[in-house]
Amino acid sequence: MTEESGKIKTTFSNLLKIYNETGSLLQDAEAIMEKAGYRCLHGNYTGTEQSKNINNPTWWITPYASRYYSSDDNPFVVKAIGVFFVDIQYNPIDPIIIYGSFNMKKNENDERLYIEYLYLKHGWFPRDVSDLESEYDLNENYNYHSGKIGAIPLEKVTNQETLEELIIKRLLAL
Repeated sequence: MTEESGKIKTTFSNLLKIYNETGSLLQDAEAIMEKAGYRCLHGNYTGTEQSKNINNPTWWITPYASRYYSSDDNPFVVKAIGVFFVDIQYNPIDPIIIYGSFNMKKNENDERLYIEYLYLKHGWFPRDVSDLESEYDLNENYNYHSGKIGAIPLEKVTNQETLEELIIKRLLAL
């Protein structure tokens, strides 16, 4: 194996480790959300974006992983949690967890409109990293009337207790 091959292998090994740890964090969040009466709206899938366009290789990576939830008590309020590795322009960032609550629009049959996985991304970015640990109101956009969003550095979440304290409690309070 050449030195370059070794570097590529190490890079992908590290990337897979990051994705596995992110998946575990989101599964922990789901267990806590379920106890609070919220169910995930997309089964075993993560909400993300990914391109396979040959002209945009930086978009081939998974830039974030998110999960969207609602409760039977109020299905028109959707709560979301996502771990982000890049900004809206796909520039690497110090990883952050973005959380938000969205008051969804209804159709003529009084059903919640379709949910887009990009709500967290477009709701948070292009805010500056100095905005971390603040919460912001969101105006009408896409299929929601309004919402609220916040973020914290990923490195602050070290276990289930900090996940619940720093993310889930704040999310449920939105």
